[in-house]
Amino acid sequence: MRYLKSLAQRYIDWLIRLGRFKFSLLGIFLLAIFALSLQILLSLFIIGDIYWIDIARSIIFGLMSAPFVIYFFAVLVERLESSRIQLSRSVTELKKEVSERKQTENKLSIALDNLEEIHRDKSNLMATISHELRTPLNGIIGLSRILLDGDLTPEQQSYLKTINVSAVNLGHIFSDIIDLNKLDTKRLELNLQPTNLNALLNDIQNFAVLMVEPKNLKFSLEITSNLPDLLYLDSARLSQILWNLIANAVKFTEKGEIKLLVSSSENNIYHFSVSDTGCGIAQCEWDNIFKMYYQVKENKNRSSGSGIGLAISKNIALLMQGDLWVESQIGKGSTFHLSIQAKEAHSVDSHTFSQPANLSVLLVEDIELNIVVAKNVLEKLGHRVDVAMNGKEAIQLFERNVYDIVLLDIKLPDMSGFDIATHLRRKYEEGIYDFLPPLVAFTANVMQNVKEYQAKGMDGVLRKPLALNELKQCFHLFLGDDSITNTFNEVEKPSHQSLNIELIELLGKAQTEQNLMLFKKMMPLYLQELNNAFAAYLDDPSVQKDVVDIAHKIKGAAGSIGLVALQQLAEKIQCNQVLNWKDNIENWLNELNTHWQTNVKELEDYLKL
Repeated sequence: MRYLKSLAQRYIDWLIRLGRFKFSLLGIFLLAIFALSLQILLSLFIIGDIYWIDIARSIIFGLMSAPFVIYFFAVLVERLESSRIQLSRSVTELKKEVSERKQTENKLSIALDNLEEIHRDKSNLMATISHELRTPLNGIIGLSRILLDGDLTPEQQSYLKTINVSAVNLGHIFSDIIDLNKLDTKRLELNLQPTNLNALLNDIQNFAVLMVEPKNLKFSLEITSNLPDLLYLDSARLSQILWNLIANAVKFTEKGEIKLLVSSSENNIYHFSVSDTGCGIAQCEWDNIFKMYYQVKENKNRSSGSGIGLAISKNIALLMQGDLWVESQIGKGSTFHLSIQAKEAHSVDSHTFSQPANLSVLLVEDIELNIVVAKNVLEKLGHRVDVAMNGKEAIQLFERNVYDIVLLDIKLPDMSGFDIATHLRRKYEEGIYDFLPPLVAFTANVMQNVKEYQAKGMDGVLRKPLALNELKQCFHLFLGDDSITNTFNEVEKPSHQSLNIELIELLGKAQTEQNLMLFKKMMPLYLQELNNAFAAYLDDPSVQKDVVDIAHKIKGAAGSIGLVALQQLAEKIQCNQVLNWKDNIENWLNELNTHWQTNVKELEDYLKL
């Protein structure tokens, strides 16, 4: 078959090289000889004689018709061969294009992989920078706060306030830089919490007054409508925007005043405006100043700065379902308008959070400055603090003592805080540890959100520097004696006084179900230990501490999954210093044995809603 194809191709090639005209002449000659010979042979074979007149007539007819047939045959062969060659070239070009496309796709895939790796490296770099730069900055903020609570001369108080304001301001600038990476990776998001708006504005006013003092400017805060005590918003992000606006106003105002005006309107819309008596901005620049890295060139003062603060603030405002815009006149000053949307919160005020007392806290931190600040704050609240400066020490202390909560720094000399959390959880799930307190990340890294920390084994996050209000809220959330309900879900669930709904919602349904399954497995063992310890106590009151220690485990385990009723009952058994403890301990123990499953059933029913 291949031979025939090759022979046919050689014939076609020869025909094309010979040309139509020559091929036609040659074809007529060969065809005439072939037809004449064939007719003579057939005449002799059939008739036995040759009729030359008929042969001559056939030759004349053939000479008249054959050239056209042969010529068109040659044309047809040429056209077919030309089409074949073009098709062959098209196929070759197509294969080449496919090959080039595959190479391009491979290059694009490699480029995308490289870009993803660059993004990862960038995120890791920003996380490292966040940790390394915020560590000394948080130390300055924390220590200055501690010193401001002491007895100082007015001059010392003024200097310390300046140090504290400068450090806080630097922290906001740094947050802008960190947000650049979040914008680039589309990870900028809000952490909505019940926030005391009036308290936030009061803090802004106090810091703003200190900011304007060096330039002898006046700052005023004016609230034109009644504001709710609590709003469901991201206080850090709102502060970040207002700080940017006030800092810009101070920077570009040489004399006069700066005013923050706050008002509310319908549909949960809140309006903030920061006006100054500075140099002003030309109208043609109003939109440009919100672009990344843009700086107004016509004003030498306006050309200072990084050109990112307003761009970041604009994005945060849009994220808050609002906007940020400016009105200005050259020589008469500027007014920046911020609108946000926020629902009113009906929740327990942060200052009235029920606070557990005399907690045993394991602080895992390797920076001396951070240890001093955090330990000072915790001890002022009346808690006992053990400090571990690396992962090995943390695990050793954890295995020797019982802690109510563990605060874990992420970057440590020998392992990360995530590694410690993973180790503790694995040992607990394997039954080696019979109690696991809440594990809270204590970090200066602002690159990740709470869900990312939870995915790596943490129960929650505390940011450095340690803010007293956030610490109290954290302790109330995980270890408080009562529950607060989450009133911000679109679909409200029934209120349960015996469940910590906020903690359950924070952990999520899947994690809570997993924790509850483990709790149901461990609780009978806890009860057996507690009953044995109580029986031993009746025979020998000196072993009372064993009853207290086991009750402490039950309290912590119940609290870590939101079983408030069980947590409160275990706390009664734990508090052996109460006057009526000896009279009631047996009743409390019987109630615990009889009704612990009731609280568990309530949680199971809630999770089914």
